[in-house]
Amino acid sequence: MAVTTKQRLDKHEERLDKHDRQVAAIRALIQEGMRLVIETRKDLRTLNAAQNRLAAMQQVTEAKLQVLIDSMKRGGGNGHSKKRVDLG
Repeated sequence: MAVTTKQRLDKHEERLDKHDRQVAAIRALIQEGMRLVIETRKDLRTLNAAQNRLAAMQQVTEAKLQVLIDSMKRGGGNGHSKKRVDLG
């Protein structure tokens, strides 16, 4: 059987339609990927800011703890005699 011009055109149109659907699906995937990249960057900025705040608070806590340890090594300081605590 000979393939008619109409049949070839129909087959060609089917392939073009399939290709168009594939291109549209790829475009949708790329757009979703870009949205995820943007969202991830925002999340990382938020996390980085929180980490910086935590690091600053940790430094303050360590300084206060060192003052407490030093005062305990001295043995009080409020006028009462206490046993000296050996913290190492």
